[in-house]
Amino acid sequence: MRHSVGFVAALAVIAIASGDPLPQHALHAQVASQPLAAYQWTVARDPFADLWFHSLAVIGYEGYGALPLYDSRDADRSRGAKARRRVTTMLDRRAPELRKALAADSAFEVLHFLPLYFVGQEPSRTLSALRAALQGSTGVARSTPRTTAANAVAAALPTRRERDVFVSLLDAVDDEWTAFFRSERSARTTEDRLIVRDLQSAWDGRFGAPLAGYLASIGVTRGTILISPALGNDGRIVRGPGGSVIVAVSPNRVTGIGGEDAALLRAVRELAFPLLDQLRTPLTGSTTRIAAEQARDAAAVRAGAMILDCIDATLAANYRRVFLDALGGRTFDTAYPLSNEAEAALRRLVTSAAEGGASGRTSYEN
Repeated sequence: MRHSVGFVAALAVIAIASGDPLPQHALHAQVASQPLAAYQWTVARDPFADLWFHSLAVIGYEGYGALPLYDSRDADRSRGAKARRRVTTMLDRRAPELRKALAADSAFEVLHFLPLYFVGQEPSRTLSALRAALQGSTGVARSTPRTTAANAVAAALPTRRERDVFVSLLDAVDDEWTAFFRSERSARTTEDRLIVRDLQSAWDGRFGAPLAGYLASIGVTRGTILISPALGNDGRIVRGPGGSVIVAVSPNRVTGIGGEDAALLRAVRELAFPLLDQLRTPLTGSTTRIAAEQARDAAAVRAGAMILDCIDATLAANYRRVFLDALGGRTFDTAYPLSNEAEAALRRLVTSAAEGGASGRTSYEN
């Protein structure tokens, strides 16, 4: 999914004006205990990202791409857990009306990326900061990373109707946190730590060094890979100053060889998006926004496979299995179509990038 650059551009301007570039700060919140080094990558969990993505999954707020933004099984699991505890939350009750309101206005697509600008922030305080920004009052004397991002979100939702819907969503998410999700997430702490540890080891052992040349060529020097169970196979990436990125992907495994690394293979797909900004060959003949987003999403999947083709044939084969499994039944190339011209141009870009020849910097979210 490719969202308009307007929100991220506004955030960057506000962040620079405040003197505290948010994405870089957010990354530091995850890795402060480690020495800063070139090509530093950290696999992590984040409570607000988990809460927010879970809430959108419960609502059923989806995009237009072939890959789902959220995993419906997460919502099913939460319904089962709530039934066992005899809990019904505000989010459960308001889900239908919120889904209808969010789907009716494309401005709300910023919500799919919102938690990546609050990494390391406590959920209740973040929700309070977002409410305060909508009311035009931060409640603090100076700008902070949290209020910087909250102001950018508020600026992206300027109308009275949009703000009323967003306040209703914030109320429901807040109740979800206190009535259910905080304790449910806490109960899985040990399991979650083991998953993070295993994925960090896999990234360090099989992904980080082979991808370093490609990442350097697109100006990415460090990042955080957030894993969040409510996400579908369509992940998220936002890019900050100084070569930092935050990627969010589903940790859910798939059946078959390479399934244990599925989260990291999904991260490679997200890391292919910067290369698409350098592609000059049109991906589709359609002029509609939805068709352009769908074509770009498919091209990112194909680009991820090409990147891995250049560095590790086994990882490339596993990557194709993961994304073919996500749609099922078809061949990889037909599941994610590209014209012959676009495929040839993209392969040239990938080969050049893998050899360190590509260049170009952008600020965006996908």
